[in-house]
Amino acid sequence: MGGNIFKHKATSIPKERIEPTIKAYIDALKKAFPMKAHSFNYFEPVGSAGKKPESGDLDLAIDSTYIVRSFTGSEIGKWGIDWDDWNNLYAKIHKRSRTATHDMCKMRALLTLISAKLTENNFELGGDVTAGNIFTCFPQHDENGPTEDFVQIDWMVGDIDWLRWAYYSHGEPNLKGLHRTQFIVALFSEIGYTFNHFSGIKKQKTSEWIITSPEDALELLSKHYGTIDLGDTETFDKLYSWLLDTKDPNLYARSLGCYIKILNKSKEKIPDILT
Repeated sequence: MGGNIFKHKATSIPKERIEPTIKAYIDALKKAFPMKAHSFNYFEPVGSAGKKPESGDLDLAIDSTYIVRSFTGSEIGKWGIDWDDWNNLYAKIHKRSRTATHDMCKMRALLTLISAKLTENNFELGGDVTAGNIFTCFPQHDENGPTEDFVQIDWMVGDIDWLRWAYYSHGEPNLKGLHRTQFIVALFSEIGYTFNHFSGIKKQKTSEWIITSPEDALELLSKHYGTIDLGDTETFDKLYSWLLDTKDPNLYARSLGCYIKILNKSKEKIPDILT
C-alpha cells in the first residue's frame, strides 16, 4: 500500500516465501525490541499477500494497542525511547499539522522514533513515516533461510477490524487490491467523505474521523447508494455489480468518473468492464 518505495532493490515475493519471510522479520523485530517482543505476534498479513502466486510487497497490520496502550513514559520506554524525546517530537508534529488529530500526531511521533530505532538495528527504511505506516525493505527467506532477494514490508497500524476491511484483497485475476480499495475511496468521495486506510472516514474539509468501523461505513454507503453488506465489498467486481443497482443514476456515473480519474492519476489499469 505504500507503493514501490524500494523499486531498485525490492522485488515481488513468491507465495511459498511469504510465511518464512514474515517469521524471520518478526524474529528480527523481537531481537531489536525485546521488551515489546510479544506484540509482534499480533502482526497479520492483509491485502493480497498469499492469494496470488506472487505479491508485490507485504502489508502487516497490527492493532494500535499493541504498539502503545497509552502515551506514558513506561509504555514508550518499552520501545527504548525516552518520553521527553517523544513529547518534543509530538509537539513539533502537532504544531505543523493542519488536519491530523492529537492521537494521530502522537502515533506519528512514536512511529518516527521507532523507525529510527529500526535503522539503528540495521533495518532498511524508506518513504515517509505516517500516523499508521512504516515502510521497510527486508531479505526474502525460504525454508533454508535468507535469499539474495528483498521485499518491501509495510507496517499498518490502527484498529485491526478497520485495517482488515480497509486493506482486504481477494486476489482478483488481472486486478490489484487497490482496484477494490480505490473504488471504495471514490464511492465515499462522491458523497462528500474522505476514506483513509488506517484512520477511518471523515467529512471532507474536516478533521474528525467520525466513522472507524466497517459496519458504520457500510451504513453510510447504504444510505446514499442502496443496501450493501460486507460481501459486496470483497472485490472490485462485486462492488461494481452492487453499484449497478444504485438508486441514483447520476451518483453512479459520478462515482465511476471519480474512480477512473483516481486510476489514471496513479497510472493503474482501468478494469476491462469499464472500457
